[in-house]
Amino acid sequence: MKISEADVEYVAKLANLEVAPGEKKELAEQLSRIVEFVDQLNKLDVSAIEPTAQVVTSVKHAVRDDRVSPRTGSSDAGKTGKLFKVPKVITER
Repeated sequence: MKISEADVEYVAKLANLEVAPGEKKELAEQLSRIVEFVDQLNKLDVSAIEPTAQVVTSVKHAVRDDRVSPRTGSSDAGKTGKLFKVPKVITER
């Protein structure tokens, strides 16, 4: 699948990123190579390979018991059960 400069512009807009005009072509080429590599991986026959949920087994993960604790922050919303306003963080360019 070929990634176009228009695709790069679209994704940059969605991610709220500024991409210099000179970088769009290079990014499109790099992303196209990545997609082509993923296509190659998708063609591999992995039917004889058992799926794994956790690859690293030698690491002990930090876990704690679940316990009820008082809420911190948003105290007004927690008490009333109503919604509260937050600043808008996603904007259109």
